[in-house]
Amino acid sequence: MSAKIKAKAIIFDFDNTLVDTHSAINGAYSVIITRLAERFNLGHELLKEKLFAAQKEVIDNIPLEKRNYDRKKVVSRLNKDMNLGLNDKEIDELAELFYYFILEKVTYPEYTESVLEALKTKGKKLGLLTDSDVRPGLKKQRLNKLGFIGLFDVVMIAGETIPQKKNSPIPFLEVSRLLEVKPADILVVGDRMDADIDNAKEAGMMAALIDRFLPPNTGVHQPDVHIHDIKELLDIVE
Repeated sequence: MSAKIKAKAIIFDFDNTLVDTHSAINGAYSVIITRLAERFNLGHELLKEKLFAAQKEVIDNIPLEKRNYDRKKVVSRLNKDMNLGLNDKEIDELAELFYYFILEKVTYPEYTESVLEALKTKGKKLGLLTDSDVRPGLKKQRLNKLGFIGLFDVVMIAGETIPQKKNSPIPFLEVSRLLEVKPADILVVGDRMDADIDNAKEAGMMAALIDRFLPPNTGVHQPDVHIHDIKELLDIVE
């Protein structure tokens, strides 16, 4: 059984913490792959392999402080690597297919709202801290699809609400200020060791690593607790 954590506020990450973005991304890439397979008479598996290789090159392998999740760059790299001959307009159209898909496929466990309500009943303040989706306004549109968004006392889109993205403690400290809760009394819940856990700990906050939608990556600091589901917070947070 996990140790109890005393927290006056909880800051949640969004993608792959509250919602299943991993599946949405895979689905969006499948749409792109299907479009290219039909046009160029190429195999789906080959395109999938090359597309994920392109993502690693232009996103995953870039240091967090310089990383940009622009899927147009992924398509552009795929176009170059496979010598497809797509022009800029065609590349942008494929990127738009990606963003439209993840906008429409916002899925999360049906009990999410009840968990958040229970935490509020316990007297906990709730914050949501998430990075921009590159395309201005897209993350806000995705958030507005959530039936439970109104339960959060503070919602911050790092890179839009404030210039600083989630590659430093700055956004975490700003949410702390807006919640009017000291960093030491805040628990951050996120799926990424580097972006969520490390920066939460650097900000002087407690941190819970969640692995429901993605296995954890690597980081410098250790989380205070490791959970699989947000329901576990109801037993952990005092």
